[in-house]
Amino acid sequence: MESARDGGMIKPIALSATHMECRDLHESMAVLTDLLAFEKVAEKPGEAILKHPNTHWLLVVHEAGPDAPTKQMHNHWGVRVATTEEVDRAYEYLNAHKAEYKLGAIGRPLWNHGSYSCYFVEPGTNGWEIESYEAVNRKESAKAKAGGVRGPHWTSHFPEERFPGRGYVPQGFTHGTLVARDMNVNRKFYTEVLGLEVHQANDHVIYVKHPNTKTYIVCAERKEFKVFSPNFRNTLTVESNETVKEAYRLFSEEGDSLGVTELFPINENGSSNSFFFRDPGTNCWEITSHP
Repeated sequence: MESARDGGMIKPIALSATHMECRDLHESMAVLTDLLAFEKVAEKPGEAILKHPNTHWLLVVHEAGPDAPTKQMHNHWGVRVATTEEVDRAYEYLNAHKAEYKLGAIGRPLWNHGSYSCYFVEPGTNGWEIESYEAVNRKESAKAKAGGVRGPHWTSHFPEERFPGRGYVPQGFTHGTLVARDMNVNRKFYTEVLGLEVHQANDHVIYVKHPNTKTYIVCAERKEFKVFSPNFRNTLTVESNETVKEAYRLFSEEGDSLGVTELFPINENGSSNSFFFRDPGTNCWEITSHP
């Protein structure tokens, strides 16, 4: 069963970025670049912007120091490799270099919802997944289901020459994660308010995405979860500064009835306006204008 976006109150032109909090920026960046094939786009004190060459989505990493809270594995991000064999080789490589990169727990590869995945924890306590949908994609019809999120997220392969010696090649940055207290409430908010597309994965999980791209966010129903700082958020880009102001006025006036659980002050810096808010599951989001 799938639920498509009919057009919400907010008209995002992109799900443009996701944000992660770490303890030591350079330790986490080493994992992201050396083990997951991200490339640094920009850096300033306490913050770095990274991008996988095959993926439009930006990953913004915020340094919060050694006292940053420990994260939960169900708050994780994922990259995808082409074959199940590569997941096994990734598991071997991560274990061989665990001390070098100060990795936490590394889980043995397992099957879950059609993917074959290895989960591990980077030194900032954030969970990451290296996944493959090779088995699912042997059936051509499966590639188009759920908005295409299980099909290849790339039009051309990221060459092994650019990521040699590991035995696996992350081909794309595919997903992040959200939580929901009540899945139906979150679904309604994402489609009717944020104007995103929602696809049902199973009874307790939905995929949330912008209709123009395959990048998605897994939203899982949880009875207990932690609420983290706005350093953990997803960014929606809209057309203009005025569009940001209109969205802020809407949330200021009608946020309680729409499902906004917290609204942060708007930031008007002239070139690009933005503001943060929390959805019904207390996940933090950002709405910003096109640069």
